[in-house]
Amino acid sequence: MKDRHIMFRTRLKNGLLGGGPKRLIWLYLLALLLVVWVVLKGGDALRHQQIKTLRYEVADQLNQLVSVLENAIVKYQHMPTLLASNDRVKQALLHETDKDIEQLNRELKQINLITEASDSYIINRQGLTIAASNYQKKTSFVGKNFAFRPYFKEAMSGKAGRYYALGTTSNRRGYYFSYPVYSGDKIIGVAVVKVDLTQFEKRFNNQSYEFLLIDPDGIVFSSSHPDWLYHLLGELSHQELQRIAESQRYKDKDIEKLAIAYSKPFDSKASIIDVLEEVTLPNGKVQLERHAYLQMSRPIQLLNFRVAIFAPLKTINEDIALWRAIFVGGVIITALLLGLATLRSRMLRERSDANEMARHNQAYIREVIQNTQAGLVTLDDSYQIESFNPAIERLLGQSLAPLVGQPLSVVFQPTDNHQGDEQNIESMGVKVLTQEGTLCCLTHDKRMSTQDISVEKSIPVEMTLCEMQLPNRRSFLVTFHDMTERKRYEQEITHARNALEARVKERTSELEEANSRLRREIEEHEGTQRELIQTAKLAVLGQLSAGLNHELNQPLTAIRAFAENGLTFLERNKYPQAKANLEQISQLGRHMGDIIARFKVFARKGDVQQGPIRVHEAMLAAVRIMASRYKSADIAIELPEDRGLIVVGDTVFLEQVLVNLLANAADAIQEAAKADKQVRVLIKESADKVLIAIQDTGKGLSEEAQKHLFEPFFTSKASGVGLGLGLSISQRIVEAMNGQIQAKNLDSGGAEFCVTLTRFQPIST
Repeated sequence: MKDRHIMFRTRLKNGLLGGGPKRLIWLYLLALLLVVWVVLKGGDALRHQQIKTLRYEVADQLNQLVSVLENAIVKYQHMPTLLASNDRVKQALLHETDKDIEQLNRELKQINLITEASDSYIINRQGLTIAASNYQKKTSFVGKNFAFRPYFKEAMSGKAGRYYALGTTSNRRGYYFSYPVYSGDKIIGVAVVKVDLTQFEKRFNNQSYEFLLIDPDGIVFSSSHPDWLYHLLGELSHQELQRIAESQRYKDKDIEKLAIAYSKPFDSKASIIDVLEEVTLPNGKVQLERHAYLQMSRPIQLLNFRVAIFAPLKTINEDIALWRAIFVGGVIITALLLGLATLRSRMLRERSDANEMARHNQAYIREVIQNTQAGLVTLDDSYQIESFNPAIERLLGQSLAPLVGQPLSVVFQPTDNHQGDEQNIESMGVKVLTQEGTLCCLTHDKRMSTQDISVEKSIPVEMTLCEMQLPNRRSFLVTFHDMTERKRYEQEITHARNALEARVKERTSELEEANSRLRREIEEHEGTQRELIQTAKLAVLGQLSAGLNHELNQPLTAIRAFAENGLTFLERNKYPQAKANLEQISQLGRHMGDIIARFKVFARKGDVQQGPIRVHEAMLAAVRIMASRYKSADIAIELPEDRGLIVVGDTVFLEQVLVNLLANAADAIQEAAKADKQVRVLIKESADKVLIAIQDTGKGLSEEAQKHLFEPFFTSKASGVGLGLGLSISQRIVEAMNGQIQAKNLDSGGAEFCVTLTRFQPIST
């Protein structure tokens, strides 16, 4: 039985090992396949676990990102409502005067500085921006029309508006909040606040993931990856793309689909995608690379947007590849162990060479330390002086050999309140001595002094203390640089700066005093100018008083005649004739009141009030004032027909200019003493200008008169006729209305005075 058992074991052994190399090859192949299967399946399982861990991290990062965006933007949500309730905004929209708009611009700019908003601006009912916080910039919104923007239309319908777009003026992406401005129950304009989203991109640019802000149409509106901006995630119809283009939301940007080559759900809230990206090689060529990401997204209810995070899987894939390489490498290492014996002898030989090199390096370092210009001191782990170089002895002018083993405070004293002993060094930290929060080492301006009784000497130095990384013990290196020259230079610079500041203060005081005197002179000049204008008016009225007397005497005479006839008709019971006489008296009274009213309006004082003026009405008013004088002088006046032209200016001041020019024309005709006594008024128009020309048949203007025509107190009239202020004041009035006044001689004889004013352009609705 025992022999049979031995034979069975021998047979089994021969069966397993006999057939020899062939069976071993199959065993090795089976082991290799098992290793490959473990590498593949184990790598996939490990990759899935790491992606799962990453998915939880991305979910937390996504929640934080959404919270940051909502908290950052929600603070601007109610700013338009506050602006809409501002009385300054309402006043500017109702009147749109330059003063109100200028004050509103400054106030909007100040609000932006406080709230850190991108831009705030006010739009009138026609969509025209009248004031903006960026009014001083080249990309100012002032004067721009945004009636096409949906946020304007929503606000004009009485609702709070929201919108997102690429700015047509600033070319910067932003989110807009708008709110209607009411005056009573009427909407008079819109208040808008723009939030620049690029500031949020900068905050998340250095994260380990890529974030995307996706609008309701699936277009990437903001991203930490600039190449993904204005790309589409999903599909849009042609009509939807046309709607986006018509709203000018993204200006002239082409909407292209993001190149997603692969997409697979990871779970219900995340998916794995591959994105094709263009990469520029060093040789300038462009090639496509495939990058894998873990994608998660979440809506932002406040903006009706979605925030997506693309977490790159490159690190995980590299880790899995590394794990697989290590696993496979472990198998390979077994085969490499046989080469270790050969490598060991080589390593021993290289170590011997390295030791020899270290000895040479140490000798070289000693030479460098001995010959350097900076003073060097080494301290042991107890902060006691251990060694020094000759430069420190040259700096102090004495030997430091007796001070070896002494603390650093023996030769070094700080100039500030800190003490330089070893306790203070220990409190500053082990590796660095710092008083300003820097790392590694800190350089100070200190003073070095010896405390030897026989030596009294101090030298300003710059000290650096840092720890030396030695393998077996702890040591410190202290470096000293002579700062004598630098201290001297600093004192000279300080004295020069103090002298300069004193000169600047003195000069500033002189300039402020000069500015005060200049302002007082300007105020006095403006008051004098207003009085001169009023004096010129009164002078013209004085010249016309005789004509006014004539104009009023005729109606008064007629009134007395009609009144006497009316009494006679009443006595005879002829009531219809009496009624007719009373109607004539009433008409003559209204005529007299109109004459007096025109002179009262003409005589009032005031500043130029810019507004629309009907040219024909102003011309007729001036002619009515001059009618009596022209009639008494037998001067004919020719007027153009009414073409409905309107200019920008002040009615009364324009009438004053025309009265002055008509009066000068009458004086010129009377001085010429010609038979042809005629004044002709012409009106010419262009797209943006209106020209009023007054021509007379007088002698014309001399060369001397043409040179000094608009100078104050210059007159070519006879002595005692006029003050020489009419044309000078007229020129100032016309220029205040942004116009021009010119004069020339006519070829046919006489002179022509031309007043050019800006044509009124109504705002189109």
